[in-house]
Amino acid sequence: MYKVAWLVKLAGTEDRPERSRRSSDEHFELMRAVPGLERHTVNRGLSIAEGPGAGREAPTVDGVACAWFSDRAAFESALSSSEWQRVLDHGREIFDPTWEHAGQAVEIEERIMRNGPGTPWSGAGAPPGMCKHIGVLEFRRDLTRNAGRAWWTDVHGPIALGIPEIRYYVQSHATRALRLDGPERDEDFAFDGFSEAWFTDRPTFERAHASPAWLALRDDAPNLFDMRALDSGVNMVVDERVIKG
Repeated sequence: MYKVAWLVKLAGTEDRPERSRRSSDEHFELMRAVPGLERHTVNRGLSIAEGPGAGREAPTVDGVACAWFSDRAAFESALSSSEWQRVLDHGREIFDPTWEHAGQAVEIEERIMRNGPGTPWSGAGAPPGMCKHIGVLEFRRDLTRNAGRAWWTDVHGPIALGIPEIRYYVQSHATRALRLDGPERDEDFAFDGFSEAWFTDRPTFERAHASPAWLALRDDAPNLFDMRALDSGVNMVVDERVIKG
């Protein structure tokens, strides 16, 4: 499967409830009609999980969207379709077109670090009611992308696996910069990847977040990540909605 992901940010501060409603009632329906789309999920940011504003403030992005296609050719064919053009046209009405990451996306390589016990991994198929944490990540500027990916997989990932409360853990590595609103690829990566971790419920996540094992993970983060980016409100608890698949 070929996976792409992008950040979502609604336009303005006025009429946000209406824009959010239109996203759920109208935009998602348009996405379902895109030819070749096998699966689509939107992770809606609920609260900042770590850093300034943790537990009190809303994330600085409205969510992370993921889309799966059978292969890259199917994705590129979808971008040239009339159905995708309708998605873009509708998106300009509800999302912020002036945002620095508008239209940007990344190609994703998933690295599944932990499956749920006895449960085959099925992407967005985690049991309902679980608490999901996402951290949108940028590597330190003095690291190459290959070096960052290697550290994330071989060093940081095993530290995360030392947190027993994590039921599922997936690393989504950005491998190629993309544009969603035109034929040309974007040379700038919107982000270097994101982590996804599922917990039984919100109290379990809060308990894990305060544990020595989580603090060890946090202590390693500056070796790998741009902490200003990580603490900018994109480390968040999310509500995952499966739109298709």
